[in-house]
Amino acid sequence: MNSGTIAAKGHFWEVIRAWFPFGLSDKLKFSIKASISIALAFLIPLSQGWTQPQTAAITIIIIASAGPIGESLSKGVYRVIGTVIGAAIGITLIGMFPQDRALYLISLSLFATMTLYLARAYKGDMSAFLISAVTMMMVFKNGEVEDVFIYGIDRTYMIILGIVIYTFVGIFLWPVKVKDNTVESASSLLTIQSELYQKRGAEKEDRKTLYQKLIGQEQELMKMASNNNALGEIGLDKKQWNSILLDGKNINEILTLLSQNDEEEFAERYTAYVSNYTQGDHEIVRLFDALSLAWTKSREISIPEVWEPKYQTAKLKELSHLDRAAFTSIMVEMKRLHKKLRELAVKLNAMISPLPTAFTLGSREKNSSFLWFDLEDMKGALITYLIFWFSVLLWIGVNPPAGFLIVTLATALSAMTTFSPLKPSLLIFVFSIGFAFATFMYVLVLPHLHYGWELGLFLFAYAFIGYYLVNPKISLFFLISMVTLGISNTMNYNFNLFLMILFIFYFFLFILLLFYYIPFSTKPESLFLTMKQRFFKLSQKLLQRSSNLARHQEAFGGGVAAKYSEIHLISTVKKMQLWASQIDTKYFDTVDQKVLLGFTKECETFAYLLQMMYHREIQMKDNRLIEAFQKEYRGMSLVDLLGEYASGIEVEKVADIWKDEKQLINVVEDHLGDFLEKIKFSDYRENEILEFYDNISLRKNLWLSLLSCQELMGKLDFKALERSRF
Repeated sequence: MNSGTIAAKGHFWEVIRAWFPFGLSDKLKFSIKASISIALAFLIPLSQGWTQPQTAAITIIIIASAGPIGESLSKGVYRVIGTVIGAAIGITLIGMFPQDRALYLISLSLFATMTLYLARAYKGDMSAFLISAVTMMMVFKNGEVEDVFIYGIDRTYMIILGIVIYTFVGIFLWPVKVKDNTVESASSLLTIQSELYQKRGAEKEDRKTLYQKLIGQEQELMKMASNNNALGEIGLDKKQWNSILLDGKNINEILTLLSQNDEEEFAERYTAYVSNYTQGDHEIVRLFDALSLAWTKSREISIPEVWEPKYQTAKLKELSHLDRAAFTSIMVEMKRLHKKLRELAVKLNAMISPLPTAFTLGSREKNSSFLWFDLEDMKGALITYLIFWFSVLLWIGVNPPAGFLIVTLATALSAMTTFSPLKPSLLIFVFSIGFAFATFMYVLVLPHLHYGWELGLFLFAYAFIGYYLVNPKISLFFLISMVTLGISNTMNYNFNLFLMILFIFYFFLFILLLFYYIPFSTKPESLFLTMKQRFFKLSQKLLQRSSNLARHQEAFGGGVAAKYSEIHLISTVKKMQLWASQIDTKYFDTVDQKVLLGFTKECETFAYLLQMMYHREIQMKDNRLIEAFQKEYRGMSLVDLLGEYASGIEVEKVADIWKDEKQLINVVEDHLGDFLEKIKFSDYRENEILEFYDNISLRKNLWLSLLSCQELMGKLDFKALERSRF
């Protein structure tokens, strides 16, 4: 496109904006796009004389239930691939068991359950797996054998048509372009990091606020890793971008540890203990500023020499053991921070340089796209399996007009209702509104439509009402009533059949409602208590593994348990926060929801600190001084306390010493003093001594974080949540 065309196009839109100064909201744009897609899903097949346009419409309704998100060609391709895989599995099973329906249904139930488990476990958009499961069940022609393959291919074709329509409408009509704000986001992250570093000794609440901003900005920047176009514009490939992101994440971890220290006793006397402290501090601040300018103004960074703290050993001996551990930890983290900032500066200088960007990538984290073996996902898969067979038995025994569709809908939509805030009772209410609206349309509107454009306008208006007036997450259950209208080229109005189809849809919803309560409780308070107990159990396993590594007591079972805990700890805390927010506290007058949510936030902080300490202790597992202390120390163990809470014990029943910060510090200080008097520091390398004090500080911060959790736990009546509401 030449410059003249671009200028003319720009002038055209300026005129349009001048005449129509109002803007369309994102919700309005999404509603229009989804409604046009559904209208086209009916009109295109009807104009060509194709059958089953409802299949294409159902596909769009399922995809759009993910909400107003951007569409891309790659997403459409993934969904088509999922459809083809689902169709291939379904048709293959029909071919393998043409006369044996029992074996066919057994095989289909296993494949559908596994596919929907993958949908639950996938961390991204689950629609591709959901459509794959729907397709493998839709190609089944109610047990008939005549033209089953043609039937399956037709269904698959219509599903793919729905995907293609939705994808192309999303791409060409108000496309959601990912704005290239990589530079701004990276610069903002550095600004927050610099502020947190300089305010690491500020009030605790101020540090918490900055820490939350830091995590939010990091997550926003992580999302940009998938935008390859933006990466090309800043001169980086995928691996280089991931390397820079990992540096940013490491810097965040260091700042988290630095901001946990409350050491007012010696904060003003750093230079007395480290003679070149001021130099390192100023260089870190300058590096933060220079890195930000490198992003925003492409200004080359002047990189300082490696900074090594020069300790004043005689002065350090004046500090108590815990203060010395805290101070040493601060210096170790400052040294790591200085090093990471220098490494990041080298990479940004390479990016700014006119020469091809090249720098050492370093180690990379391997993140799975699936959260494997989550207990709720596995229980959800079991429920899906039970729903499938319960629906099959009803289909065989009742033989409803909709046939196998009741099995397909109940099984597929179970992935959205099991262990989810979407309650089937709420969906039945939404469904009822949708069907009341559908009945009104069926009786008063549809018989009076004579032209194609009238039908198109009707379908658009119907879908628009569903998407604009109903929450996108539950709009599926309003708009699926559109299927009951039986729209085709030759309309046969039969109100008796219409009501029977309504009954079938209610039937599958009541199946979902039944299995919402059996065999597992899905009440928010019950799930919250389950997550709370699991949180302490996973924390205990992870901390136990950490202690065993320090003692060189490695066991395969402990390693597997720790790996599982490491993967699922944060997700457990997130689920605990979700269900805490869903608890209706009007049934529990002794439970304050604000305190409950505050408790989950403190648990999140504890989980992050525990994971950081675990990773750091893996790096320190060959430290002889830490190993000697672990073998010598037989005092109070954090592992034991976590085990008590994992067993469900209340805070009031825990010994007072576990809750008294001053008493705990005094006891640990005495143990440290006794241990350090027995050893000869000359027998250990300087690095081992520094790591030892750093390890003590990490454990102290973890203790203090758990004490904060305990304080809030003492204000909550968890026993009240165990009582029945009825």
